[in-house]
Amino acid sequence: MTEDGGPLADVTIVEMTAHRAGPFCGALLADMGAEVVKIERPGAGDPARSQGVGPAGKSGYFMANNRNKRSVTLDLKTEAGTEAARSLLAEADVFVENFGYGVTDKLGIGYDDIRERNPGIVYASIKGYGETGPLKEKPGLDLILQAEGGIMSVTGEEDGDPVKVGQAIGDLTTGMFAAMGILARLYERDRTDEEAFTGKFDVGLFDSIVVLMNEYLTNYSMDGEVPSPQGTSHQTLVPYQVFETADGYVVTGVPSDDRWDAFVDVIGREEIREYRTNDDRQENEERVVGAIQEELEKRPTDHWLEALTEAGFPNGPINDVRDIADHEQSRARNLVVDHEDPDWGSCLLPGHPIRFPEYDATVRSPAPRLGEHTEEVFAEVADDQTTLDEWTEGGAFGD
Repeated sequence: MTEDGGPLADVTIVEMTAHRAGPFCGALLADMGAEVVKIERPGAGDPARSQGVGPAGKSGYFMANNRNKRSVTLDLKTEAGTEAARSLLAEADVFVENFGYGVTDKLGIGYDDIRERNPGIVYASIKGYGETGPLKEKPGLDLILQAEGGIMSVTGEEDGDPVKVGQAIGDLTTGMFAAMGILARLYERDRTDEEAFTGKFDVGLFDSIVVLMNEYLTNYSMDGEVPSPQGTSHQTLVPYQVFETADGYVVTGVPSDDRWDAFVDVIGREEIREYRTNDDRQENEERVVGAIQEELEKRPTDHWLEALTEAGFPNGPINDVRDIADHEQSRARNLVVDHEDPDWGSCLLPGHPIRFPEYDATVRSPAPRLGEHTEEVFAEVADDQTTLDEWTEGGAFGD
């Protein structure tokens, strides 16, 4: 691996996705050096281009999830467009798509079609409900699947109505799982005979959200209790939640029983020292949490952050997006990147969450304009100029 290239520098990915889950997957891999070519519809492109703040055809929503990519346009309703897509995929390592169930087969770019020319292709399919099961043909969006997948039922104020998680957690998690599956298949491919290799896999938003339910499912199977929204408190640990201070909020908790005495020393409420185990504190949660809350609201947030940090307890304020944009830790780890976009100017982009000591996984190029790289990409793919001319004349790249 070279310092400039990144760990995926020799991997070529073709992405035919829209909105967030697939584009986020592609962005994560592009950040790590992969060459990602994004196929879009002529004249329209990814619908995310026009959703939210930003320059025409390149919203901030689109920019955040499509940095470090090249954009080409293809009309897959034409024979020329399908043939151009197949030629592009014949030389790729990975194909990521999020069409509705069965659509890629109808378009002539299903796994079997691509595998004929490229037996080693890793074929990642992202769907609302995956490619098996009774709901496989049902369309699914993040908000709907947060509800149906269960996570909305445990999110919100205690005794209040369910609410969605603030960000599109189903989309983003599915994008991460898809990236994980791609890396697993690439690893497998290097250790498998070509004839025996199956590069196809799928992941659904419903799958991702159900998996995020984690211990809720296990606990339910053991005690039969159906959890409900708990606000900011934790389902099994006391104390571990948001507390009000004199001028704001602080989040803190006691991760183990052997630290309870030290926590009581910091808080200064001797009457709750007797609750030395988490079981004791859960049984007396109202008294324990009430005493802590009563004490914390006497002094400002900064006082408690300093005191808790000095004593070695995890803690933090509730930051908003403005705070995170300027946060010393997010800046130190390039989690917020200053970016100069050719169509917007100065803005911020999210960085990459994985730190490589010898490689800076960050923004190398801006999100592309629609079809910006069509000519150069297909000039590389076409066997000759005649083929490229035939694709163009056949409407492969749009009018």
